[in-house]
Amino acid sequence: MFKRISFALIAISILSACGSPKNQTAPGLTPSKTGLTTFRLAFYNLENLFDTIEGPNDDSEYLPTSEKPWNTQRYQSKLKNMARVIDSIQPQILGVCEIENQRVLIDLIKTSTWLTKIKADVVHFESPDKRGIDVALIKSSQWMLSASDTLWVSTGNPEKPTRHILMATLKNGKSEVSVFVNHWPSRSGGELSTRPLRFNAAKTLRDYIDARPNMKNWVAVGDFNDNPEDSSMRYTLGASDEQANKINLAFLHRLGQPENGTLKYNGRWDMFDQIIVSRSLYHLGPDNPIPQIQIYNRPWLLQQDGKYQGYPLRTFGGRTYLNGYSDHLPVFVDLSF
Repeated sequence: MFKRISFALIAISILSACGSPKNQTAPGLTPSKTGLTTFRLAFYNLENLFDTIEGPNDDSEYLPTSEKPWNTQRYQSKLKNMARVIDSIQPQILGVCEIENQRVLIDLIKTSTWLTKIKADVVHFESPDKRGIDVALIKSSQWMLSASDTLWVSTGNPEKPTRHILMATLKNGKSEVSVFVNHWPSRSGGELSTRPLRFNAAKTLRDYIDARPNMKNWVAVGDFNDNPEDSSMRYTLGASDEQANKINLAFLHRLGQPENGTLKYNGRWDMFDQIIVSRSLYHLGPDNPIPQIQIYNRPWLLQQDGKYQGYPLRTFGGRTYLNGYSDHLPVFVDLSF
């Protein structure tokens, strides 16, 4: 079931709130050596970017009265850490997940030098997830939102709803791209027992795309909670190598570097954070660059010592405050029209 939302209600201009520098134009499409225009698109799981205010969702884990206290100082430090990563990557379009609400997005943009520079806008909707963790899109103001949709993912249990998939169609001059931001059901409770939930999410996304053959330029980003080689991605969604209609850049990356990933569990790297593109954005001709996913992996994003040395440096390790970034590393790609 798909639910359409007026983009006028969910595209929120925050230029006035950001205090953008005067006479500063927002970076947009960049001419390439081959005559194409390119833009950078990224995805980042922000790992529980909650504010400190008690809301209608179950946010009891991130309040000043919580067992691991979440206060204004820690919230502001989290924003600065997230902004440091985003400022380093400098995307024109950024998909995010695990954000509590619109407020934290506005605070993030105020904190980020890069997002302020590009005069960022937000596309966001409230999720039915009981914890209230949402997906959202942050974009340069040079990309105009022309359409939006929410894709409802069934769990078969109304008492345990999951996140929607967000679709936003963006235009910059004659260039147009539709971006899907995903955060599929987690493996909490066991990979096997939760597998059907991710199959449902994969089928929801596949059916939506396949029903729209005129949507040539599209990108799906997100935390899919499965690896590129897993059945939900390869077979249910149909996203794999260059021969597929949906080309999973993470799948191609793992063919050559299977030990690489974006989050670490039991000493092994998984790559739940992925970027999938339509054939029109991948097959650009023999003289044009082939898009490749990049994992943004820097020493300062990793724990430097202890039992979890080499793991992504999180905000909390259990109940211990680490003042880190996220349990996921971000991914990005430079795409061309």
